[in-house]
Amino acid sequence: MTDEAGADAKLVKMIVFAVGDQEYCIPILSVREIRRFEKTTALPFAPHYVCGAINLRGIILTVIDLAVYLNVEPQADNPRRVVIIVESRNGTVCGLLVDRVIDMANVNLSDIQAVAEEDSSLSGLVMIADRMIGVLRLEVVVGQLVGGMIS
Repeated sequence: MTDEAGADAKLVKMIVFAVGDQEYCIPILSVREIRRFEKTTALPFAPHYVCGAINLRGIILTVIDLAVYLNVEPQADNPRRVVIIVESRNGTVCGLLVDRVIDMANVNLSDIQAVAEEDSSLSGLVMIADRMIGVLRLEVVVGQLVGGMIS
């Protein structure tokens, strides 16, 4: 019984999404909401992967174009593009522009194969239903966005 309970504790529910032809996932607990992509307001001097800002019920949020950030060919004419509103562990909220949300999956943390670089945007790769999915390291993506402003 303790083995089964221990195994359950290692399961994390992930949201799986596509950016170009690649698939990635992040923990569902980091997701606040998913909304239709709308026109963004340009932000001067922002990094090249920032597509702008949106107004979310009175809160201004920066939107990161994950295709540009991950150097993946974007699907700009894709009507299924959505913004995943995420909150990092330190409380920073921003939007991630993705081509489409695919599904949710339970991922056993022990099944994630780590990548070599510690500062990589990916914490590892995992097989879900015979597909190799990149596990996005949200803290690195958001950390690069806000740079030295993270305390």
